[in-house]
Amino acid sequence: MLWLIFHVGAERFAVRSDRVDKVLPTVELHRTVQSPNGLAGAFSYHGAVTPVIDLAHWLQGTSMSPRLSSRIILIPLDAEHSGQKFGLLAERVVELRPIDQEIINGTGAATWPGTLALGPVIADEHGMLQLLDIDRLITEARRHELLPILVEQPV
Repeated sequence: MLWLIFHVGAERFAVRSDRVDKVLPTVELHRTVQSPNGLAGAFSYHGAVTPVIDLAHWLQGTSMSPRLSSRIILIPLDAEHSGQKFGLLAERVVELRPIDQEIINGTGAATWPGTLALGPVIADEHGMLQLLDIDRLITEARRHELLPILVEQPV
């Protein structure tokens, strides 16, 4: 399985490539009054309002540092909201590489009890790597925070 590797602050993360629709350069994001906490803003993607989550805020309680290598990782919301997407604002989106399923399932992977289990942590030649499970990251409660933005417009 291919994984997209990126950073949030000093930490390394990865998301399965089959969950990613596109990786876009950062664009100007627009915030609305009383936007949900951790929402970096929204932009128009093919005519649809697309919210973008500040991963640094959600995962570390800080704001994302702007970098030339920052990107918006575009992800479909779910099957129920056909065509709706959201973005994950990430720093240093650096590579796409395979990670063997045996490593993920093996004794080298770890999760910590009592924490938000976003997916296993593995060690590789560059250090620790948190493998994000999008369904755990975008919990039902967080999905409802995004949905008011994702109201389908009448045609």
